[in-house]
Amino acid sequence: MFELVQAGERTWYIDNPNIMGIYQFNETDVCMIDTGNGDKSAQAAQEILEAHSWRLAFIINTHSHIDHLGGNKYLMKAWNCPAYETNVENAFANHRRLEASYMFGGYPFRQMKQFFDHPGPIGFQDIEDFTLPHGLEYIDLPGHSFGMIGVKTSDGVWFLGDSVLNQKCLEKYQFGYLVDVEKYLETLDLLETMEGNLFIPAHGDVVKDIRPLARGNRANIEKNIAALLENCGQGKSYDEILKGVYDHYGMKANFIQHAVVGSALRCYLTYLQDRGLLECFFDGNIMKWKS
Repeated sequence: MFELVQAGERTWYIDNPNIMGIYQFNETDVCMIDTGNGDKSAQAAQEILEAHSWRLAFIINTHSHIDHLGGNKYLMKAWNCPAYETNVENAFANHRRLEASYMFGGYPFRQMKQFFDHPGPIGFQDIEDFTLPHGLEYIDLPGHSFGMIGVKTSDGVWFLGDSVLNQKCLEKYQFGYLVDVEKYLETLDLLETMEGNLFIPAHGDVVKDIRPLARGNRANIEKNIAALLENCGQGKSYDEILKGVYDHYGMKANFIQHAVVGSALRCYLTYLQDRGLLECFFDGNIMKWKS
């Protein structure tokens, strides 16, 4: 756990369930790409930085989900450094309740506020206004979140955030979280065209060829769509459809699962209605969806 792995001449990553990237500009200055899930990840990263006499110049966050910027507050304070992500992701990062409110569809209840608590305005800046130093570039990879990016280093190493689920996650979390099905599929198409020496999704499966994972994720989305269309054959309410998702994938509902899976389900329903594959209507003042 928290093992430092060299991925290129200047590129490293900290191997952990939430992978953190490091890019070395010179003998002392580095940047980090994502900071893990919280202070424990940040403290491990801090020990690695100090052991190599590295100075953290800034952080790039691929997106604003808490398991990618959970260590920001600790590290930004320790090194007095800024963090960069896209403007739309900063809207969520800078406002503690916004993500929980979005996922719940209203002001969040207690468990939502606790789980999706964001750090607030602690120095996040828009990457669109920042000229990245030589050796780094980024590309938009929306779908899992509104403004997620991937970061490429001069070593041809891509840090891909949550643009793909690894094979283990595809088997365990088949109905994965996303905000836009269309953009997610477009991102998978883009991944198949990207060139590089190493591709690093945030959660495992560091690979030299990202195309099999991209295809596996697309197949998973298509399988989810087929299951939803079958589920809605007779017309069902949102809650009935959500129960069908839980039952189909063998999930047990809890507060956080209900928010994550429920939010993703709404995005699938939108995608399918936009394409004329679902219609929505009211039956006895209950909104229903029918394929």
